[in-house]
Amino acid sequence: MAEVTNLNIKIDRELKTKADRLFNDMGMNLTTAVNVFVRQAVLERAIPFKISRAVENTGVRVSIERRQAAIQEIRDLLSDVDGSGIDLSQIREERRIAKYERTD
Repeated sequence: MAEVTNLNIKIDRELKTKADRLFNDMGMNLTTAVNVFVRQAVLERAIPFKISRAVENTGVRVSIERRQAAIQEIRDLLSDVDGSGIDLSQIREERRIAKYERTD
């Protein structure tokens, strides 16, 4: 038998639990599954399955685009308030002054 060594890896707890269940149903444990993967990778001199980019989540993309559009709309409105192109730091300063004046 070949000499064995330990391999320590970090893995998400929920993912490990799911993998343990899956491989247990297949009649092996996680250690055996990792060994199968590594042996196959060495044999093929490649990762033994196709890796591709995840399918784009269009809902997230649309949400981001909507937020960016809303931010731009707010910026446009602020720049049109009096034509001076007021910026966020000026608004904050005006709020701070107004708050200070109210407490006196």
